[in-house]
Amino acid sequence: MASPTTVIKGIRAYFGISDCGQLMGQTTEAGLSSVEPEGIYEHLAIGVLEEGYTLAYKIGDTDNVKYDVYQSISGIKCIGSRICRDDEKEFVKMTESETDDGLIMIRQTFIVSKNETRVTIRMELTNCSRKVDLDDFLVKRYADIDVDTGGSAGWAGFLARWDKNRDSVFTYNLDGDAPRGKRAHVVNMVAMPSDLPLDGTFVGRLGSRQYAFRDNPDLLVTPTERTDGDGILQWRATKFRAGEMFRINMYYDTFRAFGK
Repeated sequence: MASPTTVIKGIRAYFGISDCGQLMGQTTEAGLSSVEPEGIYEHLAIGVLEEGYTLAYKIGDTDNVKYDVYQSISGIKCIGSRICRDDEKEFVKMTESETDDGLIMIRQTFIVSKNETRVTIRMELTNCSRKVDLDDFLVKRYADIDVDTGGSAGWAGFLARWDKNRDSVFTYNLDGDAPRGKRAHVVNMVAMPSDLPLDGTFVGRLGSRQYAFRDNPDLLVTPTERTDGDGILQWRATKFRAGEMFRINMYYDTFRAFGK
């Protein structure tokens, strides 16, 4: 079941941050929206409501895959959340979850500047086992992004172009795609310097649930034409020792597209 969401209404963008650590809300709330004079363009909280993370790790010969992407959850227990700052300049929210075997604690901090269009996500992952080292540890951040589809000014019908580079995945429409009186936008999901090296950036075909597997099935060849896809960033460590903590940093941003 999806967790409650705090909606932050900035000058140029709206954000939805759930109590369990996803950039997402219901279609009546917000996930990530662009605010323009003609209305709101919602990029996340529309259609399939999936944004969040996957943790995969091995104990001996047993492979474990746990995920919480808001609408779909397996093996993750939500513990609680706290709003640490909410004034005219900035919003900061912390969330806490754990894997259902009690091995990994997940603490996330979401930071929003209310006059910008970016949300920064800082994940702290701790192996809370006293003795068990985890092997082949994998972290994914996953998002079903539907740029320009929702909101009062949405028009794109779940279709957008997708591309990626070594540090980010981005999806966008062009002004030439938009009907008269509407605008096109870009949404970036970007890896920042972290304790773990970035293992890869991927664009998947929507419906193949890449978050539910260690490997990423049904990937798209980029750049794409306008299609319905999802973005994936992933980090990897050969070993996650008992008592060790890894910090993963990334951000989402949205801005106007001007190309025809």
